[in-house]
Amino acid sequence: MSFTLLQASAAAFALLSVGHTIKGRQWTADTRFKAIAGTTSWTCGTLGWYQVRLLHWQWSRDPSLLQDPLNKAMAGIVNILLWASSAWYSKYGINDTAVVIAISAALQAFGVGKACL
Repeated sequence: MSFTLLQASAAAFALLSVGHTIKGRQWTADTRFKAIAGTTSWTCGTLGWYQVRLLHWQWSRDPSLLQDPLNKAMAGIVNILLWASSAWYSKYGINDTAVVIAISAALQAFGVGKACL
């Protein structure tokens, strides 16, 4: 069961990565993203999703990696960021994205939690 959830989580992150790449220029045109000094917000936002997708793909291939405390910590941080991102999108009325990210967060939490136990 855990292996399947981890695969679903990895697939969700693949979709989120592609979605952020396609819509990235649109959402980073917002002035809130322009305030991040010294960065290209579209690049930072998009690359982060791909990095997390690669982590989840690795974990889905070998769930035993989640027994390592560092991988557990990374999974926990990612889950917190997912829920925070979902809340932010919801707060600003971007509900479709908020729901997709919340589903990804739930898949990740259950998949990682099952693999860690």
